[in-house]
Amino acid sequence: MQVNLSFGSETGRARSGTKGFSSKAKKQKRKKQEFHGHRRAHFQESERLDPEQVRARTVFALDRLGHQVLSSEPGGYDLEDWLRNLNSLLDDFQEKVGTDRVTDEFRVRRQEALSHLVPSSSARDIESEIEMLTREEEAARVAVDEAERKATARLASLRAERDACGKELKAQKEKLAELREAAQSRKLFSRILRAGPSTEQAEAGVAALESKLKRLEEEIERSRKARTGAGGVAPGEGDSGYFEATERLEAAREKLLDLQSSRQNMLQLAREREEATQTISGMISALKLEEGASSDGGTRER
Repeated sequence: MQVNLSFGSETGRARSGTKGFSSKAKKQKRKKQEFHGHRRAHFQESERLDPEQVRARTVFALDRLGHQVLSSEPGGYDLEDWLRNLNSLLDDFQEKVGTDRVTDEFRVRRQEALSHLVPSSSARDIESEIEMLTREEEAARVAVDEAERKATARLASLRAERDACGKELKAQKEKLAELREAAQSRKLFSRILRAGPSTEQAEAGVAALESKLKRLEEEIERSRKARTGAGGVAPGEGDSGYFEATERLEAAREKLLDLQSSRQNMLQLAREREEATQTISGMISALKLEEGASSDGGTRER
């Protein structure tokens, strides 16, 4: 008995079960290919814009770019972002009108126009001064913090000394009152008893404590006014270290703000940016975009 091991017909039948799925998948794939083909054709058609329309749009965009205001905030729209947008606009122009229509002279003059957009030496000098003032401001701030710490500790010490003096004064006054009362009683028996302790020493001690307490109160008030800048206290009185450090810090901050404002105005390069965009706009307007123009001004590239 001969066994037929040929799977040709059987395989065909077995595959017929998936043939419908395969055919359906092929149809879907063909539809996708046709869809993408239509899309590519549409995009290619849309990209074939009228060169004069591209020129007009580019000139209009250049005028807007030339009058943009750069940001003064860190991370804002700065000169680097502006140059990136300008180069993107010009690259897009060259691509849409065709690189064969853009002359080498245009490319060279484009780079020349943008090469002038660099900060001036005055801006660099201001940058150096700003760095120096920033360090000075930081040093003044540290000095203020240290003076604040010392002034706080000094004021706390003065108040503690005042409170202790006040308690001692109270005790000395009570002791003086007792001595005076005892002296008054001795007057009645002066003929019998000997004279008791004198009140002069106690009175002198009370007077000294009262004077010290007054001095401490005045020093505390001067220290408080010097720290707050109140009362017209001049440097050198009270906590002068705190007051003078604060003065240096405020002066450094004010000058730093002025310099930063000046630097920002210089880094805007408003006039230079406007001139650059006007120059490039004039170059684009002068380009011959008709068929036959070549990248080297001669024959068209093949």
